[in-house]
Amino acid sequence: MDGPQPPTRRSVVIGAAAGVVGVVAAVVVATWGRGGSADGETGAPDALQASLDALPVGGTLTISEPVERSTSLTVVHAVTIRFTGAGAIRMTADQDAVVVRASDVRIVAPEITGVGAPSGGRSNAITVRGKRSTPLSDVRISGGHLRDVPRDGVHVEYADRVVVERVSVARVGYAGVLLLGVTDSVVQDSVVSDVRQRADEVNSYGITVTRDATAGTAVTRRSSGVRVLRNRVSGVPAWEGIDTHAGDRIEIRDNVVSGCRVGIAAVPSKSATDRGTTDVAPTGLVIAGNRVTRTGALAAGSGIVVSGAGTTVGSTAPRATGSVTGNTVTGAGGTDAGGILVKLTRGLTVADNTIVSSVDDAIAVEHSNAALTVRGNRITGVSGDAVAIDVRSAANDGRITGNRVDRTEPRVRVGLRFGDRSNRFVVSGNTFSGATVHESDGDAHITR
Repeated sequence: MDGPQPPTRRSVVIGAAAGVVGVVAAVVVATWGRGGSADGETGAPDALQASLDALPVGGTLTISEPVERSTSLTVVHAVTIRFTGAGAIRMTADQDAVVVRASDVRIVAPEITGVGAPSGGRSNAITVRGKRSTPLSDVRISGGHLRDVPRDGVHVEYADRVVVERVSVARVGYAGVLLLGVTDSVVQDSVVSDVRQRADEVNSYGITVTRDATAGTAVTRRSSGVRVLRNRVSGVPAWEGIDTHAGDRIEIRDNVVSGCRVGIAAVPSKSATDRGTTDVAPTGLVIAGNRVTRTGALAAGSGIVVSGAGTTVGSTAPRATGSVTGNTVTGAGGTDAGGILVKLTRGLTVADNTIVSSVDDAIAVEHSNAALTVRGNRITGVSGDAVAIDVRSAANDGRITGNRVDRTEPRVRVGLRFGDRSNRFVVSGNTFSGATVHESDGDAHITR
């Protein structure tokens, strides 16, 4: 996917008065020059779609002037769409701007404006739509700006080896980038801002890697092998900056997340038969090197949260697995939250993170974490309940070693607190001198 385009690709330039190749392109220019539309709104043929359809496999459609459309531009075979100069699409109706239904497609520097995030519509800027039984493959979206979109900037369903890179997405109603049932793919070096969650939605996302939970995984597969790298996500005040629901081997690394209620969330997907519970956990997670900042003006929310499936203490549903390492989390926490919060995990490592100015708990260990490692974390300043590491509930076991609580004013109240006697931990090598009370064991089983 990274190599140069084959020299046999044929190009059709749309919107340029000079250098137009082919009779079809010339007709398009003439139609637009007469004040018509690019999709037949005034009774003219959809010349832009016709030009795209006329390309051979491997051909390139170049859009160099602004276009207004009320219908989707649909890609049905392997081509490149390239936006250059003033080239842009502005939608005048609640329809996806570009819909990809083929493999081996490139979209370069797209400039797309929708009908508005608050419009109440359901459309996306770019939709890549494979089928459960026959996923698409090798689709790349590079550069460009997607803005004022009723639902998602980039929406991908059932595809393999997708690349979304250097894309700017602003003012959307649901998600900047949404990947559903996607494998071996990457979202990198992109910017998502101003996600305006609609009143009829219960959540919203900067970037989400998810699955369709209306059926079991044999029918609607998990997203797997997806990397979310070096993106900047800001302004998701009602919900989550970066998310995976039940993803497998999802790597979330070196992103900057700010102004989101929850920074990064790795959580389970709901059961298809009982929507009140969950039954597929995120596994093989890598959440590393991210910088997450939350402001106090937002509702309570964790900087990073990892949760497995199930709801009850000691649940036998699948547990979340993986690691949370080397992140810096600032200003997160509050009721039912923490700087970093974990529950229903197995063998999870939380190590070498820096948690600054959290609310209530810096590291919140909820219930049902088996073989948990909390190691080498640095905690600076906790307000509210002011607990650095809080093993809040029951059915937890593992190791808490080599963590440090800095001395601040006001001081952290408790360095390490256990809330239930059923917890079993090895505790050693920690430096809790920055806390008023170093440890409160709650009659838990502690080995030193």
